[in-house]
Amino acid sequence: MLFDTHLHTKFSADSKMSIEDAILSAKQQNIGLVLTEHLDYDFPGDDIYEFNPQQYFQEYSSYQSKTLYLGVEVGMQEHTLIQSKKFVESAPFDQVICSLHLLDGKDLFYESCYTENKHTVYLNYLNTMIKLIKQHDFANILGHVDYICRYAPYAKKDICYEEFHDTIDILWQTIIDKGIVPELNTRRFDNSNNISILLKLYERYAMLGGKYVSIGSDAHKPENIGFAFKEAYALLDKLNLQPVYFVNRQMQLSKI
Repeated sequence: MLFDTHLHTKFSADSKMSIEDAILSAKQQNIGLVLTEHLDYDFPGDDIYEFNPQQYFQEYSSYQSKTLYLGVEVGMQEHTLIQSKKFVESAPFDQVICSLHLLDGKDLFYESCYTENKHTVYLNYLNTMIKLIKQHDFANILGHVDYICRYAPYAKKDICYEEFHDTIDILWQTIIDKGIVPELNTRRFDNSNNISILLKLYERYAMLGGKYVSIGSDAHKPENIGFAFKEAYALLDKLNLQPVYFVNRQMQLSKI
């Protein structure tokens, strides 16, 4: 079956979803789940994106099965690298997503990140991602490459391959060389333009030799689990890319 490899329940500061509601939503769609609660040390603002891994496993281990696994989403920052790595090693996580949520210490959600022109900001974003994923080599998955496009205030928000081709090639080659899988995040599959732009990005990944991609909804509510998975699977199938998930940090093939 297909697995939704990116979602958040009550152990994440920005979600109140119960594991029971997540399981019910997944069963209704006949998909599996890998929970990926937020770990973002030293995150600016009032929310604390941290959780107790022992409590997490104590409370959720009884739900683990061949259709539900326990993972974590690590927010990448250079000065929290060692702390994050120790956290990942402190519990038997099935899967580790590493994501970029901050740029120069600022939350990408806020306009304070976007005081310069789009090309300058996006180039900084992509180069920062390259630098940090090289350091966070314990990652199984590189989360939502297009995360910045959700919040950037520019008229054209997309990361277009034509504009950033050299840097995108470096990013893809970096994760291919390290055996890290990119995520195809369906959060922005709400219009055909976004999908066509992402198709070009992942087409280049495939051309460079990439073979595997995880599919994640980034759901924080039960109704968003599995969002646009048919469209995501169709995109990967068109490019001959294999959807995957991880169990005991080992890659597993995911199919309809």
